Amino acid sequence: MNARRALLPLGFFTVAILAWQAAVLHSGQRALYPYPTGVFEAATRTIEDGSLFAATSQSLLRVLIGFALGAAFGIPLGVLMGFVRPVGRAVSPIVDSLRSIAPIAWIPMALLWLGIRGNAALFIVAYAAFFPFVVNAAQGARLIDRNLVNAARALGAGRALVVRSVVLPNALPAILTGARISMAFAWGSIIAAELAMGIKVTSGGSGAVGLGQLMVSTLYVRRDVNGLVLYMIVIGVISFLIDLAMRRLQRSLTPWRT
Repeated sequence: MNARRALLPLGFFTVAILAWQAAVLHSGQRALYPYPTGVFEAATRTIEDGSLFAATSQSLLRVLIGFALGAAFGIPLGVLMGFVRPVGRAVSPIVDSLRSIAPIAWIPMALLWLGIRGNAALFIVAYAAFFPFVVNAAQGARLIDRNLVNAARALGAGRALVVRSVVLPNALPAILTGARISMAFAWGSIIAAELAMGIKVTSGGSGAVGLGQLMVSTLYVRRDVNGLVLYMIVIGVISFLIDLAMRRLQRSLTPWRT
């Protein structure tokens, strides 16, 4: 019974792939429509010449740096907003106003301020990752039992020790939830940012080409629709793997929540 349940989706997937291949070949428009063997050929070609690995590595590097910047600034601000109520009341309207602006709306300004060689993309990623960290860290710090804080202070703990030994450990589950959301936002934002600045960067001969920039080059230079589908598949697979890794990290660091 289990084998039949496993074979059913596999069989459906195989039939769908074969039907897709047959439909495109029968249409005679292979230059316009992608098809499975064409995608496989694009994968073989880009793996052999190293362009797929190089672009994926560059995008992931930008995401990791932007994610780290978002965490470095977002977690302390969020904890401060949640733990010190006056700060939260003063800063929350500003944070709420800015986080309602989509990261991609900042792309023109980022290109104007930071140029097209990668710094603009880092700004977009850091911006996208910043706000989930702030909101979740603030929520985690806000919900901490004040009796724990008062008990630590009664034992002589200073503000810094209270934050380090009471606030941060108790806010960790919320912070990790924010990290998972931030990473998802960061990955989506880097692709959008690279797509926006892809034409100029690839035409300028820069070596810092990410997946989004490679997609633009593939569309306007090579006109390779199979390559575009390949990059879409890679983006989706990486997104799934990132979320899987973040969920496992969340379970390992907060086992009492599972």
